[in-house]
Amino acid sequence: MQIKNHIDPLLAEFTPDAVTVRVANAVFGAVPFAPRSPSYRTLDECARVFFPQLAPQHEKLVFAQAQSPDVESALSVARAIDTGDTGIAVYSGVHSALQMFFGGGVRAIDTDSEQGVDAALKLLGMAYMIHKLFPGGPQDAASAFYTTPAGQALAFYYASIEVALPFADNLVSLGGNAIGTLLQRHGGAAAGKLAILPGGAQIASTAQGMVGSLVAPIEGAVRQVAPYARQIAGSAMQHLPGVMGAADKLAGVAATGADVLPFYRYLGARLAAESCVLRASRQQA
Repeated sequence: MQIKNHIDPLLAEFTPDAVTVRVANAVFGAVPFAPRSPSYRTLDECARVFFPQLAPQHEKLVFAQAQSPDVESALSVARAIDTGDTGIAVYSGVHSALQMFFGGGVRAIDTDSEQGVDAALKLLGMAYMIHKLFPGGPQDAASAFYTTPAGQALAFYYASIEVALPFADNLVSLGGNAIGTLLQRHGGAAAGKLAILPGGAQIASTAQGMVGSLVAPIEGAVRQVAPYARQIAGSAMQHLPGVMGAADKLAGVAATGADVLPFYRYLGARLAAESCVLRASRQQA
């Protein structure tokens, strides 16, 4: 029997035809090396997909972990950094990234404060989520994060939408130090925004302690996706045909409201589910 947990209600929101899911799949489908997301809509389905040999006693561990304060805290930060939840990230998203990429405004990663702070904020938020969802020190947690399809998807989405598209003109000049520059220039302001959340001082401190372990792999993801930025942008626009300002609507969502699609809540729920299964499978091994 399934037990109530923090993850299932979020997973249930994102049906295959939801705009958020369709746009995310379009981003992931734009290049051959992008991560592929297995299909599941509940924590139980996630467990069966990733660890079908899970013993009954370890299945209980999956659901116990999903009820934990750490999972609840990670998901609360996912909501806070998500423009779709009107949280503390209020500027950047798919719409702004596409506008910048297609000439709506030239942005410099070291001087554009709004886009830069939001990008740094989301990276710090991801760092906090990883710390809460995966065991061990920063390096162990980061390694575990990248073993999950949701972790790979979150890193790819972040590298594409938060960095490669809006800051496309800067990436060559930065010489492979986009993430380092982003954190150096905007990390303090981003941590200050995290600090306004309930328990925010501890959240910001934890995120700052974790984020260093993510810089190199995220930087690698940015370098990997940057040459494909036009394909990624074009694919996303196929599902948001009015994203450059027309009044078209898709599945009831205004295309010009693309920045309020809850991508971090969507990918964060999947990351939480997969982290619970990973922890249980390691205890069974």
